[in-house]
Amino acid sequence: MARKIAIGLPAACGLAGFVILATHANNTLGAIGGVLLGGALLAAIAAIIVRLGPQSQPDRAREARAREEFERTGRWPND
Repeated sequence: MARKIAIGLPAACGLAGFVILATHANNTLGAIGGVLLGGALLAAIAAIIVRLGPQSQPDRAREARAREEFERTGRWPND
């Protein structure tokens, strides 16, 4: 349930911002639409970064083990 809200809420804000920007020429409503659309884009970028961040942890751990092996033996281990 929380995952649907985490995806749905920024998507709804982005859609609302896009609709407001596309249909209203008023300066105030245009600013509100821009803020909604920008907030949705920021949330999407943050979600991508949060999702990709933990994927690099195993690579970093493997690299650290390889460096320790190299320091100990003077030879880079084969994977």
